[in-house]
Amino acid sequence: MALESEDHSQFNIKGEVQALLEKYGQVQVEKELGSIGLLLTEQKNPINKEITLLEAAHHFLDDEFSTYQNVSPSTQSSYKSEMRSFCKYFKVNIDTDISTDVLLKEVLTPEKLEEYIQQPNLAESTRRKKAAFLRTFIDSVARDLLSEKKINQLNKRALHLDDPDPQPPRAFTAEQIDYLLNLSRLTRCSLRNYTILWTLVGTGIRVDELHFQIGDVNLEKGWIKVKAKGRKERGKVKRFMTKGAIKAIKYYIIFTYSHLKSVLSETDYKRLYVFSDDNGRNTLSNRAIQKMVRGLIDRAIEDNVIQDKVWDSDRGAEVQVNYSTHSFRHSFAIYALESGMDIYIVKELLGHKSIESTEVYLNLFDEQYQNAMDKHPFAQLEIEQLKHLGVDV
Repeated sequence: MALESEDHSQFNIKGEVQALLEKYGQVQVEKELGSIGLLLTEQKNPINKEITLLEAAHHFLDDEFSTYQNVSPSTQSSYKSEMRSFCKYFKVNIDTDISTDVLLKEVLTPEKLEEYIQQPNLAESTRRKKAAFLRTFIDSVARDLLSEKKINQLNKRALHLDDPDPQPPRAFTAEQIDYLLNLSRLTRCSLRNYTILWTLVGTGIRVDELHFQIGDVNLEKGWIKVKAKGRKERGKVKRFMTKGAIKAIKYYIIFTYSHLKSVLSETDYKRLYVFSDDNGRNTLSNRAIQKMVRGLIDRAIEDNVIQDKVWDSDRGAEVQVNYSTHSFRHSFAIYALESGMDIYIVKELLGHKSIESTEVYLNLFDEQYQNAMDKHPFAQLEIEQLKHLGVDV
């Protein structure tokens, strides 16, 4: 039984089906329709047993109902890069129209996928990124080519990587944040960089949420509106600011853009991006912000204010610590919880979808509790007593 695409005046079938596809995805909708004996008759690029890798790649990237079409632009960029790399490995170029006889089913085998994932000199994080992409790709294009059992086998055998030892989020101390803020005042575009750091540490937002406009800032009520993570058409949500962040942003906007108020209409003025290198016409890129922050962190490491290696008692060795723009978000969360703020409030401030994401920060308190215990008045007394007994402390 086929689902007709005819439109009826009393209700719009096409619109309702589109809404279902956007909400649940093509795979889930097709699965549910199939369970009641219905099938979608129209597919932009129907999959069949003899589909080539090139055709599958274009289906994934171009089909309007593909997973690729329903993720954020940054995720799309990552997916396209991974798609290009995967095809290139099997000597297929997705950027040309040259035909190829490489079939999708020939590369979707445990041996081929494992060979691709386990290439020499790939970092563990890169392997995980490639495996995650391939799981998405296979789920999107191979449902009509492979059985559910075969897909599960590929996921469990070739695309499964053991979880690494969990590394807690790395945050800055208050002293380190103060040092980085002072360093930022010595850089080119110092006021902008200083304000960016204050915004990161005073709101807990992600680096890709820094692309807000003047009209998104409400200084009186203390919030900014940023694009929410994880959706292609990302609606704007509120993120609240500390008083320090409010003061820094207010001063920066007045200093940088007040001369344009008399030149631009109110609408055009509000459309100016707060953090920009061309007078607000375009937003500063993630890469530019990350490069600026990385430079400050490297300088603080050189000055021995930040240690990029810590002792891991489980491994019995020093491990590398990777600080980044995200460390400001970790700092915001940790010190909010440490101050006694309710974890559910912290969850909302960070924009986490689940409380489990916020609970990760609670694990960091073990180290802080131990540091506090070491400063307890009785700690020093115990050490002195042990020394009298001849114990090496």
